[in-house]
Amino acid sequence: MAIRYTVYCKRSVKEVTPRQLLAGTQIADLHTIAENDNVPEETIVSALRLLRIENVDPVGFRFFRLYYRPEGKRQIDIERWQTLDEVQAVVVEVLEDLETKNHPALNRIREHLGQTVDIVDASFGSSPGELIAPILASEVTRWLAEQFDGIIRAADDSWWELGQQYHEYQQIRP
Repeated sequence: MAIRYTVYCKRSVKEVTPRQLLAGTQIADLHTIAENDNVPEETIVSALRLLRIENVDPVGFRFFRLYYRPEGKRQIDIERWQTLDEVQAVVVEVLEDLETKNHPALNRIREHLGQTVDIVDASFGSSPGELIAPILASEVTRWLAEQFDGIIRAADDSWWELGQQYHEYQQIRP
C-alpha cells in the first residue's frame, strides 16, 4: 500500500525540474534527520549516495521518481496533477472528507485549498527497507511548500504549514 505526503500549492510548480527538486530536498540535513528517526547509519549513507530524481515523463513535471535504493526496488514516486480541473476536483473531495470528519482546522485548510493551483504527491511503500522514505518524501513536499506557498497533508492525515522564519513544520490549528 502506498503512503503519501501531499502538498497543495498556491503557485504553480509546473516548471520545476528534477535537478531543482533534488537540490531543494538536499538543503535539509537529511543525514541528521534520519539519525534522529533512528534510521540505521548504513541505510542513511547508502540512500544519500544513491539519491537522484529523474523525470519519468519527458513532458515536464508530471511524474518524477526519486531514487534512493538500488535499482529494482520501490522508489519514491512524485506525481503532479496536470490540469486545474483535476486539482479542483481533488480539492472538493478533500474538503468533503474534512467536513465529514469535522476537522478542527477545516476553515484554515479550506481557505488555502480554495487558492490551490497545483497538487503534488510523494508516495512510497511501507516495507522495512523503506525507513528513510518518509523523510525524503516529507522533505520533497516541504521544499515545494516553501517555494510555492503550500500546505502539506502528511501520511497520517495531519495537516502542516511552514513557519515564517525557519520554515519548520507547524501543525495547522484552527
